[in-house]
Amino acid sequence: MNTQKEMYGQTEKQVIDSWLEVRPFYRKNPELYIAGILSDAQLMIESGEYETARKFINKAKLLLFKRIK
Repeated sequence: MNTQKEMYGQTEKQVIDSWLEVRPFYRKNPELYIAGILSDAQLMIESGEYETARKFINKAKLLLFKRIK
């Protein structure tokens, strides 16, 4: 994998910017946002969209590693 778009379906900056847009709604519970991303991944797996599921999982991992707050 050699590009951010292949890893996340968008750039790392776009993933972080998406989080920053909704952060006020999650207040001190960013794990709820990450759980939502993982739920989307589960839905994609159920639908057979494995590549999209992989990208959702990578987004969740990125946010965990960045220790979003």
